[in-house]
Amino acid sequence: MPIFGKFFAIAALFCLTTLFIQVINWIKITENKNVLKRIGENELFPTDRRHLNDRIDIQLKYIPYKLRGQTVIIYVADDIDVPLGYREFQKKGCLVRNCFITKEANKQIDADVVVFSTNSQIFLKYNRSITQLWILQLLESPQHTGSLRYLNSLINYTASYRWDSDIVTPYGKWVNKSQNNQQPMKFNFSKGKTGKVAWFVDIFGECGNGRITKVKGSSLLKNKYKFYLAFENSNCRHYVTEKLFDKAFSNDILPVVMGASKEFYQKVAPPNSFIHVNDFTGPEELAMYLHKLDRNYALFNNYFFWKGKGKFIDSLFWCRLCSMVQNPTPKIYQNIDGWWHKTGDCTN
Repeated sequence: MPIFGKFFAIAALFCLTTLFIQVINWIKITENKNVLKRIGENELFPTDRRHLNDRIDIQLKYIPYKLRGQTVIIYVADDIDVPLGYREFQKKGCLVRNCFITKEANKQIDADVVVFSTNSQIFLKYNRSITQLWILQLLESPQHTGSLRYLNSLINYTASYRWDSDIVTPYGKWVNKSQNNQQPMKFNFSKGKTGKVAWFVDIFGECGNGRITKVKGSSLLKNKYKFYLAFENSNCRHYVTEKLFDKAFSNDILPVVMGASKEFYQKVAPPNSFIHVNDFTGPEELAMYLHKLDRNYALFNNYFFWKGKGKFIDSLFWCRLCSMVQNPTPKIYQNIDGWWHKTGDCTN
């Protein structure tokens, strides 16, 4: 084949490959548009029905109709732990990856997005572009968060555990498998465990006598204890932390929970996987029930039937953020302090 013929064949193959990729991307975007059309684009953000779901699933599927023409620069405060550059979006296989994370202080003013928490050291007063988005991360409960009045009329989006946040960032996300894929595990989860209640009979951490590493602590929980007191430091709406997901569920230990309402725990935890203190009249009745479970391994193992019926997933906060800031909906919190410190959200 003459050299011009080879060149033409290579060029044609390149064009066909490019066209094929464009068609595939068009199909993905079209499918995504259909999903949004069925559910409603406003479901990406909190609505009057915001307490019904966390919107994570639809946000994970969201591909904007139009991407920004250039890389989206996201300035992240030093206290937020995330890989820099494009790595987070590439590593997690995000649907949209044209975002770049930086912590260089001199990039904050020109960044497209600024992400920070109440502990962050950032510039608050400068000639901010009207298109720059400020996203506030809130990980602690309102009872352990100071006044946010200094941020009134500055915040565009919120990211917290609460379901009325723009980007919900839970400490754990459980999803059920389809009925056909469920394989309940048959195992005695009390076997070999001689300890009963961690943080009740034995107290570890800064307030206790036992000081142990995180790895050793997880091993101790998994191999010795049957129950774990996953008591939150605040009884606030939607406030369920790593005490439930990382301490209890990851270590095959039955959590006794206190914090959010029982109804909310039922939404975020596997079915019949915890004991809520509100089901008992007081500590004595709860203790009697735990003794009963301790003596009856069949009854105890009923709380682990969820094993094999679903899985915990990464809610991919940075992937969702990258997609949602491409063509952001104009929004600003005039009273972010009042929104976060709502009357009645927390009880003593």
